[in-house]
Amino acid sequence: MPDSIAQSRVAALRGAMGKHGLDALLLLSGPNLSYFSGYPSVERTPARPFFLLVPEHGDLALVVHSGRAFEARRFSWVGDVRVYTRLGVPPAEELGRLLLDRGLGDSAVGMELSRELRLDLDYLGFEEFRAALAPARVVDGSPAIWEARMRKSPDEIEAIRSACEHTSAAYELTFSSLEPGMTEESARRVMLAQLASRAGNGWAVITSGAGNYDLATGPGTSRELEPGDMVWLDAGCSMSGFCSDFSRAAVIGGPSPEQLDAQAVISAITRHAVSLAVPGAPVSEIAAFCEEAIGQLRLPLTSSVSGLAGRVGHGLGLSTTEPPSLSLDDDAVLEAGMVVTIEPGFATDFGIFHVEQNVVVTGGGPNVLSTSSWELGATSVRQSSKSPSDKSRARGESPGAQ
Repeated sequence: MPDSIAQSRVAALRGAMGKHGLDALLLLSGPNLSYFSGYPSVERTPARPFFLLVPEHGDLALVVHSGRAFEARRFSWVGDVRVYTRLGVPPAEELGRLLLDRGLGDSAVGMELSRELRLDLDYLGFEEFRAALAPARVVDGSPAIWEARMRKSPDEIEAIRSACEHTSAAYELTFSSLEPGMTEESARRVMLAQLASRAGNGWAVITSGAGNYDLATGPGTSRELEPGDMVWLDAGCSMSGFCSDFSRAAVIGGPSPEQLDAQAVISAITRHAVSLAVPGAPVSEIAAFCEEAIGQLRLPLTSSVSGLAGRVGHGLGLSTTEPPSLSLDDDAVLEAGMVVTIEPGFATDFGIFHVEQNVVVTGGGPNVLSTSSWELGATSVRQSSKSPSDKSRARGESPGAQ
């Protein structure tokens, strides 16, 4: 990561720290540490946690286990790398000495204590760690972290756009390969393989078939796809650490008139909700519109998918779900540079209707990054050519199972 990018990120973080009364932030292993230090390690283990000290003024410092010291010095832009050797014990002594070296012995030190963030420390270890840092006061630094992370830079937005493009291509090729006789598990594996071939990573959940459309987080089962089944996937990948996350669907043999009508309804609701994603818009107003629109539908709903989730979208960035939550309970206001998902949805006994979009908030209006078709795809009606033994294996059975 170029120093200029890292320095820009740290400058934004320090601006937020000043607003929230923090003298320093102490970040642990994970996306925040990588984001602000440039160190790409994905290791998250309490046995040898990493620590990044970001003082409001002065140089940053990285504290790592000796097993990662060479990597930290090679890949991080942080010049002050300090090493500890013990396993399974947070290096409180080393960190306390670091705080004293930086004139922060009696200061407010923020840590990742709330709002979808977590520490790589067990509770008792954290209590011992906090006591060892005294008289420095450990406080919640999450509001400052999210203030710095929620607004994406142009490069970060382009990374999300690229992830969306790879996801769109994976959907197209996955849906074109579906046919009766395939299992949900097989269909999901096709999607994961398509994502891996493009981005080197990916995730997906799937559901299909009457009686299953309320199951919007399914890992895939051994049930075989049949003509008329809607196959719904929610999937994504990451590029340069930034994620895509959106859903699409296709119907084996092609959609019915009622499926087409319901898809048109959710598409219209989603388009209007996307149009509301402008700077200054309270996220609760987008949630209220979607909730009211779905509540007024004259369709045989089995559930409100977004109602079950408690929100109609969320932030998107280093993680597939970040603040803000587009819900009635979130008081966040959208700002230019934020990237959010917008995903009202509902289920019936003939499909799940949920066309999630990844949207950049800009002064010129919403910019949709998830550009694949909103329409229901139509897949082959050709029966799978798999032999009976192949089908048995797809169901997890031995070839001789009866």
